Amino acid sequence: MKTKLTLSIDEEKVKKIKRYAQQKETSVSNIVEEHFEKLVTKQKEKLDIDKIVGAFGKAPKSFDWKKIKTEYLLKKYVK
Repeated sequence: MKTKLTLSIDEEKVKKIKRYAQQKETSVSNIVEEHFEKLVTKQKEKLDIDKIVGAFGKAPKSFDWKKIKTEYLLKKYVK
């Protein structure tokens, strides 16, 4: 079921959004709905990852994830 939502947005931004929607052959409502869905989905994914990471406990203070990632990428791409 669809319901109305009232938003207050700067007039110039509304013009840009309407032009963008027209170029994409969609409606402003569809753009807003899709964007909000992405935000909600990303938030849910982040929360699930936080639960998983917490299950392993904290990493030691000497753990350097940037160094490990760099070493991995060098092995993978530099030959």
